[in-house]
Formats: sequence, C-alpha cells, structure tokens
Amino acid sequence: MKKFFAIFLLALSCFLLNGSAQEEDKNWPRLSNLTPKEELEIFRQAYPWCQFELDYDKEVKDWALKVTAYKKTSVYYRAEGLYLPKEQLANRDHYWRVIYRYNQVLEDPADFSEEKKQMIREYSSNENRKKGAVSSKFIFDAIYDCKTRASTETHLRSMTLWNRPLNVHRQIGKKLDKIEAKVWALAKTDKEVSLFLKTLSSCSGYNWREIRDSPTRSFHSYGIAIDILPKGWGKKIVYWGYEKQKGNKNWMLIPLKSRWMPPPAVIKAFEDEGFIWGGRWAIWDNMHFEYHPELYVAKQLYGDKLR
Repeated sequence: MKKFFAIFLLALSCFLLNGSAQEEDKNWPRLSNLTPKEELEIFRQAYPWCQFELDYDKEVKDWALKVTAYKKTSVYYRAEGLYLPKEQLANRDHYWRVIYRYNQVLEDPADFSEEKKQMIREYSSNENRKKGAVSSKFIFDAIYDCKTRASTETHLRSMTLWNRPLNVHRQIGKKLDKIEAKVWALAKTDKEVSLFLKTLSSCSGYNWREIRDSPTRSFHSYGIAIDILPKGWGKKIVYWGYEKQKGNKNWMLIPLKSRWMPPPAVIKAFEDEGFIWGGRWAIWDNMHFEYHPELYVAKQLYGDKLR
C-alpha cells in the first residue's frame, strides 16, 4: 500500500507542477517518451558551453551521458530520463525526470474539481514534502559546476536587475541583461509594466539552500533562479506556503486576482529567454523564475512527443 501511495504521489507531483493532462499514466513522471539521441540533441542546443557524449554501458545496461564543462567531466545514466549518477540508480523512484512538457498556462482554481483539490492537498502535505519524489538535479551539477558551494561561488556574477542588486550564475547574466532591457523599453508605453518597475522592492538570485520543507537543493543554490518582490507584496499573496503556514487549508483556491503576479509582458520577457515561471505551478510561487532552456528546446524540437 505504501509503495502504491508513493507512486501515486510521484505521478501527482509532476502532473501538478507541470500542468500536464497525463494523470492517468502513473509512469509518466519517470519514463521519458523521447529517445536517448533526442534528449542528447536537446541538451546540446540548450547548453552550448557544455560537451555531451552518449554511449551505451553494457555492464549497467543503460545509456551513459558524459558531460564536460569547466574542464571537468561527469557521467550520468539516463534511467529513462532521470540522468542519475551510478550510485543513485537504485533510488530512481525518488526522482522526477529532467525533460518534461512546460505548459505556459495559468490555471484558474475556480475550475478545480474536488478530486484535484484533494490531490493538491495530498501533494503539498508535510509528509510528502519531506519524503516524496524530487526533481533530479544531478546533471545540473555538471552543467553549472555547482556540485559544491565553493565551486558554485566561483561562477557568480554580481549585477543589478532594474537597479536592484543580485548575484547569479554567469551563464544566465546575459539573459537577464536582455530581459532587463526589454522590460525597460516596455515600460515606456505599457502602464502596467511601468508600475511594476516603480513598485519593485527587491530581486534576489543565488542562495545556497534547500527548498523549503523539502530535502533537495533549491535552484537558487545554482544561481539560476530569481525571486522578484514588489513593495508590500502589492497587498496580495505571492507564495502558497505562506498561506498554508497560516492554517489556510484551502490556499489552492485563492483567486488569481488575490495573488500578486508580474505583468504578463514581464512574464513573457522571462519565458522568451528560457525561464519558467513558478506562478504556473499548482503549488504556486509567483515571485519565482528558473532558467530551463532545455524545456523550450524540447518543446520546439519534439513538442508532439512530450508528456
């Protein structure tokens, strides 16, 4: 019974995070519908500063992806899309796959069924947050040379974003420069964007830490995640967890109009440069953006096969 519940939550977690309609396929969070060579092409296009080589390991009976970056080489086994180091292959049930469909859809909680409400409650429970499956981040240790705090901090760039200071991984600095310039230009004619900039309180990036209530590192600890906050949070709600901590069991039903969100044009500026927005997750984090170009390359190349 415990094993079935674990599989159920694994399927549920990816369904909720990624907005996919694959809830009837209990294997889809761990089993990729892409071929190894298709995933190899996605990685090569998404991360041009890395070298990727794919070979079949007869002893392990799986494809081995060799990642070379920053004069270091690491090997990850495909494990149906999880990309795990050899020592983690026995724990594959604890991870979600790396490449999945990122749906750029903002779901309205007013449309949630009773079943979905309960599913979200189960997924966001303290037990599942602490013991449930987590995203497989191992390959990003090599892509960004971020396996340790010391190595990560050799790749940080101190910069400003709309006159607010932050530290990020150098690989996303130029992307943020483009986003910043685009939003400044939009503010000249778009009143909502102009107000966004005037009421912006802070921008934060690198922070070596784990995800709140979860035993896995945050993408902030890679320097590839950004949090943006307005002054006074715009007198609205920005993060699901804050409401749950207050005892609001129906936090997932908070109307969209009561949640602070960056203007659509700002969200689009980030997504156009390869970032995903936490506001599209069922466990929403509306201040949060993460750099994941592999998801956009996958959609462009193999959109019909993604699930």
